[in-house]
Amino acid sequence: MTGFFESIARMQADGPLLAAWAVDGGAAGARALFARTGDGYAPVCRAGGFPEALAAEICVRAAGREGVVECGGARVFLEQISAGKKLVLCGAGHVALSVIRLGAALGYEVTAIEDREAFAEKARAAGAHRVVCRPFGEALDDLPGDAATAFVVMTREHAHDVECLRRILRKPCAYAGMMGSHTRAGRVREQLLAEGYDARAVERLHMPIGLPIGARTPGEIAVSVAAELISVMNARCAGEGFPPGMLEELARLERAEAPSGVLSVIVEKRGEAPRRPGTKMLVRGDGSFLGTVGGGYAEAVILEAAAQMLREGRRESRLIRVSMKKGIMQCGGEIEVLLLPV
Repeated sequence: MTGFFESIARMQADGPLLAAWAVDGGAAGARALFARTGDGYAPVCRAGGFPEALAAEICVRAAGREGVVECGGARVFLEQISAGKKLVLCGAGHVALSVIRLGAALGYEVTAIEDREAFAEKARAAGAHRVVCRPFGEALDDLPGDAATAFVVMTREHAHDVECLRRILRKPCAYAGMMGSHTRAGRVREQLLAEGYDARAVERLHMPIGLPIGARTPGEIAVSVAAELISVMNARCAGEGFPPGMLEELARLERAEAPSGVLSVIVEKRGEAPRRPGTKMLVRGDGSFLGTVGGGYAEAVILEAAAQMLREGRRESRLIRVSMKKGIMQCGGEIEVLLLPV
């Protein structure tokens, strides 16, 4: 039988998913996964003793909802999960290479398209997860878009830029932008509109790309682009999802006979805590961890609680509340965190 985390890894690229985590009550620590069906959801996987009746109630009452809800006499955390964020770079010049490095550091799965082999090699060296050395139009024809994909156009010629944008405008995406001056951007808009592309879609293109921070160098321009990506993608992409590599590791741990890690999930946030619900951190048996719930005092408390669970061989979940109003922690926030042995 396919496990909960393996099911997410296998299905998230096919469309939106809804994860339900039982926070308290008799099923605390159990989880279920639902796939969208028309206007609602249907259960596809239950783990940890998630009650069938509770799953049925979620399908009826919780479609489109997120956060902690009261269901079946218990609290359940509902989280929208989409495919991991992806960044497609058209071009591999100096600025694009800096964007590749920043994109990878921010957790994007980065694909670089470049029609010159020497520059494609530079994209590989910069850390792109995938490099396609083909003509831009041909490469984009073979790349799907989705609600978690950002397209960034930074080619060396106007003709290549327009060729890329023609393809991108036909694809679903969360973000699309082109590097260039205001004059160049205006000419590109005029050309695309003259060719019959939808005016609203053309207007949504981020041209010139990046936030106006007075950037000059390739590195500074990349920072302005990354800042705009963060602003747009975080507003449009559902949930927090899983950091790169975490789902694969969770699927492996889930198949083991005994828990050897603890997954921490923020289920509620009050005040000005730094991370929102759905943020995850996996603590391994050797004390190392993947992901972050915000660092500082809160993370230290969660790491210690997870380490204690691992020392005791605990198989039951634990719910802890961390206040950041004490001592030197003056941000005024509070988070509730579900600790789940895996």
